[in-house]
Amino acid sequence: MTRPALPLCLGALLMLAACASLPDVAMRESAVAKAAAYPTLAPMPDLLAAADAPGRATTAEAELEARAARLRARAAGLRQMPAD
Repeated sequence: MTRPALPLCLGALLMLAACASLPDVAMRESAVAKAAAYPTLAPMPDLLAAADAPGRATTAEAELEARAARLRARAAGLRQMPAD
């Protein structure tokens, strides 16, 4: 596209986008959503302390190591199977 045509095309695209009718978002909210309670807010230091708890990290690490061992054993079993 030539240099003068690019701004004209972009301008035409902008004008077309401005003519679009937007849907009414407030009408899409259901009665259940309107009646729902707001979530409880927690202080940031409490959240950070819970995330740094050592028990949770050790459990996740042990689960990952067990899964890795199972996958390695499965891969070894698949390597020993004869290819047809």
